Amino acid sequence: MSDDTIDAAAGADATSTPVELSGTPQVVGGKRVLGVVPGKPAVGERKIIDRDDTVMVWPHLLVRHAVVAMATLLVVMVISLLFDAPLRDVANPQVTPNPEKAPWYFAALQELLAIWHPLVAGVLVPGTIVIGLIALPYIDRSRFIKPRHRKVAVTTFTTFLVIWIVLTLIGFMFRGPNWGWVWPWEEWHGEL
Repeated sequence: MSDDTIDAAAGADATSTPVELSGTPQVVGGKRVLGVVPGKPAVGERKIIDRDDTVMVWPHLLVRHAVVAMATLLVVMVISLLFDAPLRDVANPQVTPNPEKAPWYFAALQELLAIWHPLVAGVLVPGTIVIGLIALPYIDRSRFIKPRHRKVAVTTFTTFLVIWIVLTLIGFMFRGPNWGWVWPWEEWHGEL
């Protein structure tokens, strides 16, 4: 099929006359066309918008968002007035606190580093997690969208998420001096 045929079949020549379906190619508007099929658009029928069932963004949605934002801000301000932040002394570059903890979002990785060799915990495990999450859509090839039909994807991701949250909580809340186990309700002061 030549480019002219493809252009004509795609409707590139709007001034041409319609051609009836036949088994032989026809010439329309100087271009060779195999046939024109009357029917619905490829995307589907256009939806007719009924003004009675529409909801405007302003004021319906934006007012609700503003109210929720103000309520959240009020709750955070009240909490900040009632409770002091658990801050330590001013940082001293000459003294490293014991234990030196990573930020909470790296606490699981630091916990893995305490268990395994740095090559395994810092490169292989995170690399395997990233590659596994990238490969997950190709492993679970289900055409369904609802989670109840996506057992492999839901089980794999839930397992990963639970393990990562548990490691984060252990590394952030249950580690004390010399990276020893400390219960969160026990008060300890880092040894310097």
